[in-house]
Amino acid sequence: MSLTETLAPAPAPARGGRSLVTEVLTAQLAMTALVGIMAFGGLVWTSGSVIRNNLSHWAVQWAAELDELGAPFYLSNRDDAILGIERFVAKFPEIERVSWYRPDGMALMSLDKSGILPAGDYTPLDGSVIADLAAKVGASPPYLLTEDVEAGRRFRLTGPIWTESLTGDGLFAFDGAGAETSVELLGFVSMELDYSAYQLAFLSRLALAGVVLSLLLAASWWGGRSFLKRALAPLSELQAPLKQLAVGNMDVVLPRSGHRELQAIVTVLGDTVDSLRKRESHLRHLADHDPLTGLFNRHRFIAELEAEIECCAARQRNSALFFIDLDQFKYVNDTCGHSAGDQLLRSAARQIRLAVRSDDVVARFGGDEFVVLLKDLTRWEAKIVAAQVLDVMRSVSHTEQDHVFHLQCSIGIAAIGCNRASTKELIARADIACQTAKFQGRNRAELYSVASKQSEQMESDVRWMRSIRDALGADSFVLHYQPLLHIPSGEVSNYEALLRLETESGLVGPQAFLPAAVRFGLMADIDLWVLERAVRALAEFGATEPALRLSINISSFTFEQDGLAARVRALLREHSVAGDRIVLEITEQLAVRFATKTDRQIAMLRDLGCRLAIDDFGTGYSSFSHLKRLPVDYLKIDGSFVRKLARNTIDQTVVRMIGEVARAAGMTTVAEYVQNAATLKLLAKYGIDYAQGFYIGRPMAQPEHPGLAQSSGANARPA
Repeated sequence: MSLTETLAPAPAPARGGRSLVTEVLTAQLAMTALVGIMAFGGLVWTSGSVIRNNLSHWAVQWAAELDELGAPFYLSNRDDAILGIERFVAKFPEIERVSWYRPDGMALMSLDKSGILPAGDYTPLDGSVIADLAAKVGASPPYLLTEDVEAGRRFRLTGPIWTESLTGDGLFAFDGAGAETSVELLGFVSMELDYSAYQLAFLSRLALAGVVLSLLLAASWWGGRSFLKRALAPLSELQAPLKQLAVGNMDVVLPRSGHRELQAIVTVLGDTVDSLRKRESHLRHLADHDPLTGLFNRHRFIAELEAEIECCAARQRNSALFFIDLDQFKYVNDTCGHSAGDQLLRSAARQIRLAVRSDDVVARFGGDEFVVLLKDLTRWEAKIVAAQVLDVMRSVSHTEQDHVFHLQCSIGIAAIGCNRASTKELIARADIACQTAKFQGRNRAELYSVASKQSEQMESDVRWMRSIRDALGADSFVLHYQPLLHIPSGEVSNYEALLRLETESGLVGPQAFLPAAVRFGLMADIDLWVLERAVRALAEFGATEPALRLSINISSFTFEQDGLAARVRALLREHSVAGDRIVLEITEQLAVRFATKTDRQIAMLRDLGCRLAIDDFGTGYSSFSHLKRLPVDYLKIDGSFVRKLARNTIDQTVVRMIGEVARAAGMTTVAEYVQNAATLKLLAKYGIDYAQGFYIGRPMAQPEHPGLAQSSGANARPA
């Protein structure tokens, strides 16, 4: 897994996208404008109130002039009085109009800045106003001040004009405190004041101030934008490095900044990049290396081998491939436990690495198998290096639980030339040569030779490999179903799905082509094909036989894949099949491996309801010591103990003991290779649960009705 697989690709930024600087300044400007508008509105409202109060105060001051304006009522020369009033009105621009009224409210005369107005423009006083003005005679204040509420800048000042005199002549007995007077109302005078010019002048200045304020806000916005863009420039410079990080490029240089806040961001990003680099390096190491030995894994080695094949063809040079298999590793692993086996594998990896050249590629291929790619050397030189590996391995001993083990191995050598052989063919050749070395006594090296019988085996494996690939592509594999008889009841509801390959000469059993599938790494593909067809068969036949259950053989290549449980879950869901209708059969060696630890794969399969079975039980090391810890439901007794059960007392003892131990462990037992009624009778006596074999029923194209299959078994059961 690489960093580009763990990081989701970032979406490309849209053109004309939002700008952080613009948004920040726009928000700041909006807040400033809102505060400015509120302040401006408050200023206008306050100023208007102050202006109205001042205008009212100025209007009151004009009340002292009402007596002057009333001169036409009491001066003998009215024309001179009016002429003086005209000059007075012209002198003060706020005086708009002066009017005189008789005591009954009828207008006598009215003048403005243009002179005396025509009589048609006169308006008499309202009766209520006359009464209010008459009450002002001799009172304080002696006038009425009204405001034009609509405009807020026009006032009308109206007051009575009267004369007051003593009732007597006062020549002989004058008492100033108690003298009697008489009042004569001469009329009313009204002066209309218009201060709109002052208010308009104030408002124009206020508008000018608003324009200046707006310009200042705009200037501050542009200036702030430039300043903020310059201050945030390091953030913009981070965009390119971040894009590189998003696509998995760790070789980036982060810009520096003098600002503490931005430097903190750069520091955090730098720490993040360092962590990502370490994680990327760790992920690359995990993807390419075996976690136990630290050597390259199969995937990385295949890539190195493909590159070397191309290089040999291009440069016309020779190289070699070693296939190394540790001798007796299974014995060590089963005798002393998996931790001892792991230690032995690590020790072997170190010795192989030391024995070959520094530029040679060493990898763990799987289990106790190692492979070595030796570049640019002849076959003779390859044999010398192989001898060195054997010598180094022989010289090392491994002690575990008071047992001393010597590291020994068998080596198969395949030459790499300019003929562009495929990686699978080269590995198969080296594997065949390794098997030859084992057959000839182990602890030795063999070179694959086309002239030997190895070529015949190789050609056969290649033919089978092509047939298998064609069958997978054309869906020409076939499943047959062999019944399992439930001995106590005589019923058949369980079947084992058996694989057949359809060829021109007819159906071929798995013993013919599975060895080639293992050598060429096709077992996982075959297992998944069988699994899918078996689930489909359960869905098809389950409509009429709801109790039908199928057993499926799963190899270690598939069982150890992390995605097996997910694949089974998807198939069960797709075909609406219950998980408890599937029994997955694994080898005893694989089951023992998982018995020493809590395996997530098994837990997930059990959560789906799937059952597990051990196939060919009894052929491995320390079977009974591991039996109580095996996480399985079914125990299939190997056919070597059942085939001659009726005549061999040792086989009878072994089968009886397996049955007793399995019952104690809560497991269901299945006996394979049941060939006759005598064997079935003994199995019933020993408490074995199921019987499978040609006597019970041969494999058939589809599960036969239970009543047909049980006839042969039921008659053979003891009464």
